[in-house]
Amino acid sequence: GGAGWGVDLRNLRTDPASVKPVFRYWAGDDTDASIVVDEEGMLYVASELQRFNARSRAVGQLQKLDPRRPANPRVWGIQIPPARGEKLGGIWATPALFGHMLFVVTNSGRLLGVDRDRGVIRWELPLPPHAWSSPVVVDSTLIVADCEGTIHAYDVRRPTERPPVLWEFHLPSGACIESTPAVWKGRIYVGARDGYFYAIGDR
Repeated sequence: GGAGWGVDLRNLRTDPASVKPVFRYWAGDDTDASIVVDEEGMLYVASELQRFNARSRAVGQLQKLDPRRPANPRVWGIQIPPARGEKLGGIWATPALFGHMLFVVTNSGRLLGVDRDRGVIRWELPLPPHAWSSPVVVDSTLIVADCEGTIHAYDVRRPTERPPVLWEFHLPSGACIESTPAVWKGRIYVGARDGYFYAIGDR
């Protein structure tokens, strides 16, 4: 396991005295999103932008890191500033990997298609702020929920191109969706700020 690192997690001892950090990196701000790892062991880290310190300006809020280079792991970084009139920028949601693309939503309401090899934004679509629900890819359909209670489905069979909308579903309450949709047997399960849990399907 461990992308060729030779780590067997079944034999990892849990005695705190036996566990030593092998990699540490300061992203500059809160990192609430889950770290995403590709098949080569590269890390994709999404961070918030609320402290506006020198480190955040230097490294960006969406980064690709190579932990095998602990002295200089940053491969690339992208700045995710606040939208005009907003105080906070960056990313709260976990990015989704799909082929050589990374799909991510920002606090300001941007859905980005990022080339994970080059660290370049290939396309962008608007969403209502704040966008905290992590995107999900099922087969070649990208599912994204927003804070106005709408679930969007995009066709990402050509992931480097701006994707067309397949369908949209709006919750009757219009409640903000911050949870990540779960997809199982043709249904989408999601919780919303109105306190309800929804199962959405075509029948």
